[in-house]
Amino acid sequence: MSGNVRISGLTVGSREHQLAMIRAIEANGIKPVIDSSFPLEGIADAFRRQESGRHFGKICLEW
Repeated sequence: MSGNVRISGLTVGSREHQLAMIRAIEANGIKPVIDSSFPLEGIADAFRRQESGRHFGKICLEW
């Protein structure tokens, strides 16, 4: 498979739907792009990073 894939938005559904989505993602080798990671105590910084619009990929919190 070639080309770009873009998934945007928030998926909300049943657990069955979420598990089916996870299986599809894993089967096709789709991996998220991680922009930055913050400790849980840095949640305000994570929100500021998101609000800035300068990120490309996921902003993660670690706990």
